Amino acid sequence: MKKFAQMLIVLVLITGLAACSSSGSSGKGSSKGKDEEIELTFWLWPGMGMDSYIKQYEEENPNIKIKVQETEYSDHHQNLLTVLAAGSGAPDIAAVESGYIERFKENNQHFYNLLDYGAGDIKSDYLEWRWKEASTNDESVVFGIPTDVGPMAMAYRMDIFEEAGLPTTPDKVSAQMSTWEDYMEAGKKLKATTGKNMFNHVTDLYAAVREQGEKQYFDENGELIIEDSALIKRAWDLSIEGIEIHNNTQRGTTEWSASLAAGDFATVFLPPWMLQNIKNDAPDTSGLWNIALMPGGSGNWGGSLLTLPKQGKHPEEAYKFITWIMSPEIQLEIFKEKGNFPSTPAIYDTDEVQNLKDEFFNRDDLGAIFSEAAKSVNYVYRGPMTGPINTIMGDALISVADKQATEEEAWKKAMEEVKRQVGR
Repeated sequence: MKKFAQMLIVLVLITGLAACSSSGSSGKGSSKGKDEEIELTFWLWPGMGMDSYIKQYEEENPNIKIKVQETEYSDHHQNLLTVLAAGSGAPDIAAVESGYIERFKENNQHFYNLLDYGAGDIKSDYLEWRWKEASTNDESVVFGIPTDVGPMAMAYRMDIFEEAGLPTTPDKVSAQMSTWEDYMEAGKKLKATTGKNMFNHVTDLYAAVREQGEKQYFDENGELIIEDSALIKRAWDLSIEGIEIHNNTQRGTTEWSASLAAGDFATVFLPPWMLQNIKNDAPDTSGLWNIALMPGGSGNWGGSLLTLPKQGKHPEEAYKFITWIMSPEIQLEIFKEKGNFPSTPAIYDTDEVQNLKDEFFNRDDLGAIFSEAAKSVNYVYRGPMTGPINTIMGDALISVADKQATEEEAWKKAMEEVKRQVGR
C-alpha cells in the first residue's frame, strides 16, 4: 500500500510536469489556445481607412479582439520611439510612415522579423520599391508589410483655370504644365488675372518636388548630402519662388479646408489619399475638379508599413491580421472606399481599378492614372533622420513665407539645425 502511494505521487508529479510543459508557448506563436480570446493592440494615426475592415476581421475571427489606439501622426511616432527605448509599453502592431521607416529600421532588433512568419512567400504581391523599403539592405529582415502608396497627380479647378485663360482638359493641362517652370508661369498668370493663388502652401510644393528624385538628404551609405543635393536645392528654390502664388494655408488645418471650399487656390498636389480630403472639406465643389499629370513627373507621397514590435505577445496572430488587412483583396476594398491606393500591383489591371469612376473629379479612369504613377516611382533611401529633417525644412520655409526670416537666414539656420540633429 505504501509503495502504491509513492507510485501515485510520482505519477501525479510526472503528469503535472507534462501539463506545465504542454501549456507553454510553442515556437513563435501565442501561448493561448485557438478558442481563447486574444487582444491585439494596434497603434496608428487617424485617416488610415482600416476601421470597417478591423471590425470585419473580428467578426470572421471571434477569438481575436483588436484594440485600436489612434494618435496624431507626429505624436504616434514619438510615442513608439519612447516605448521601444523604455523596453515596455509597445503595441502588438504599429504603423510606421515612410518618412520614419529608416529611423525605426536601424533599430530593427526591436521588431519581429516577418520572414520568420512567412513574409517571403508574399513578396511578389507588393511593388518592388515598397518591399525594398520594408526590408533591410541585405534583405535578411522584413520589417513590415506595406500599406498603401501615394503616387502623385495634380487636381485642378477647371472653372478657375478657364477664368485665367488656361487650358481645362487634362491632356492640355499636362502638356502646358509638364515642368515646374511651366507651372510657375501658369500660376503667375492665374494670380494676375483672377487674384486667386495657384496652390495652398510652399511646404507642400517642397514635398512634391523632393519626392520626384532619388537622392534627397542621405546617400545609401547614410552620409548627409543635403547641402550638395541638386534635388533639395531645386525643391527649395522653387518653393521660395512659389511664395508669391501660394495661399499660405497649410494642409490639414481649418484654414486649408475653408480656402479649398471657397476656391482660394486652384490646384492640389494629389496622392490618392487626398481625394477623400477634398471631398470631405469642399463637398460643394463636386464637378469643378479634374486631374492631370504632375509637373516634373511622378513621385510618392505617403504610405506606411505595419510592423510587429517584439514587446507584443501575439506575433503569429498579429502577422495573420496584418497580412489579411494588407492583402491585395482588402487593399482594393480600402481604395474603393477611402481612396488609399494599393501597394499590390497585381490588381492594377483589374476593371475595378482601371475604370474607377469619380464624378466629383470628372474622371472615369482614376485607377489608370495612379497605377502608371505608382509603377514609375523609384526607391529612395531616406535615412533615419528624414522625418525630423522634413520638419526642419518645412519650418524654415514657413519662416520665409511668414516674413520672419530671409531666404538666406532660413536656409542657414535649417542647415545648422540639420547638422545638430544628425550629429547627436
